[in-house]
Amino acid sequence: RRADLDSVTLPAAGFDMAFSSLTLHYLHDLHRLFSEVRGSLTRGSRFVCSVEHPLFTAPSNPDWVIDGEGRRTWPLDGYLREGPRITNWFAPGVVKQHRTVGTYVRTLLATGFALTHLEDWGPTDAELAAHPDWDPERDRPTFMLFAATAA
Repeated sequence: RRADLDSVTLPAAGFDMAFSSLTLHYLHDLHRLFSEVRGSLTRGSRFVCSVEHPLFTAPSNPDWVIDGEGRRTWPLDGYLREGPRITNWFAPGVVKQHRTVGTYVRTLLATGFALTHLEDWGPTDAELAAHPDWDPERDRPTFMLFAATAA
């Protein structure tokens, strides 16, 4: 079924696992969704997610900066100022909700989850061999992956 994740309702204890891929950074009320997902999971079930990494969503101008010597750096500003960021991501004017790593973790814990895994994704050596164009992802993580258990 299709539903707006900012207002979705799920059946109580109706699922053994929940998975979210690259959607949470679009939601206004993360606490509400995490609470809804927690209520829909049986005790001990897993919640596995990926989000755009907060270092990726924070900058006011999310693009590499090239200095006079040709070195590429990722600008970071506004990290602790959470809230909407407007970017051009496959379409102009896309609104993403920037949150810190701490906010994701605190929200999971506050809604009845136990964090079991947290990872700043970057390509492995084998992945870089297959996809050399992924090399910039070693300079700043694009994604954050986490898993939690319904406590």
